Amino acid sequence: MTSHLRSSMAAMAAVLLVSTTAVAAERGITIDTSDGPRHALVMTAGRTPQPTVIVLHGALGSGAGTARTTGFAEAAAAHGFAAVFPDGINRKWNDGRDGRSGGPDDIGFIRALVRQLVADGTADSRRIYLAGISNGGMMSFTLACKAPELFAGIGTVIANMPEGIEPCAARPLPVVMINGTADPMVPYRGGEVGLRGGRGRVWSADRTAEFFARRDGCGARQAVALPHRDLASDTSVTQLSWRDCQVIGGVSLYRVEGGGHALPGRRPLAPRLLGPSNFDIDAAEVILRAFDLARTL
Repeated sequence: MTSHLRSSMAAMAAVLLVSTTAVAAERGITIDTSDGPRHALVMTAGRTPQPTVIVLHGALGSGAGTARTTGFAEAAAAHGFAAVFPDGINRKWNDGRDGRSGGPDDIGFIRALVRQLVADGTADSRRIYLAGISNGGMMSFTLACKAPELFAGIGTVIANMPEGIEPCAARPLPVVMINGTADPMVPYRGGEVGLRGGRGRVWSADRTAEFFARRDGCGARQAVALPHRDLASDTSVTQLSWRDCQVIGGVSLYRVEGGGHALPGRRPLAPRLLGPSNFDIDAAEVILRAFDLARTL
């Protein structure tokens, strides 16, 4: 048996293990907003109110598709979280890159969604977390800046802080980032978004993480190379952590060396175009585990 086959079987076994956790209930909800009715898929496991993670899909994605394919639904259930998957208008989020104005009021929508989740008894208002992928990750940073009182922590995958978002009123909170150094869509070192640019600009991953580390009052950064399990892959993961912070969990940046615009732990959609994925970590599990451990001092 080849090392690639062994590692692939191990990854599948891990996914199957998490997937056996029962999701007690699944329902759709509709929120009336200034942009018309907005929708979200809600999954709960066990008694409510629960700690809750709101997961924002990437551009051209959907809430239901993200629930099916990213592992966040299973990871949330395994850790006793409710998981909520809202839909962006026209399958994207208005994250405010380059200070752009106009467009859907996605900040207002997420505020209203949080109010509804608390009012209907789904969410524990003290433990509402935000996760986002790509465009959804950039929207997560925008929400951390513009609606900081709503969330107890954020996690992002293949996303950096949008340029032009200042002033940012982010408060101390645990932050988990997962970024590929060879991402052709959202450049690790910052700059123009998109394969050919032209989709606004973002900060670098390092600058984004360091911004939150300062907000969290963190000390020095440390770097640890994580175990390389998928020997058939040229990618690997270095965890950069800022410790001695005002919040338990602090800030972590999982730097996927050679990783592309892909969700670690999941098959890449178009590896020749967007670059490879990595199977040393599972992005959803890394983020939910951090949220489960996080407690604000």
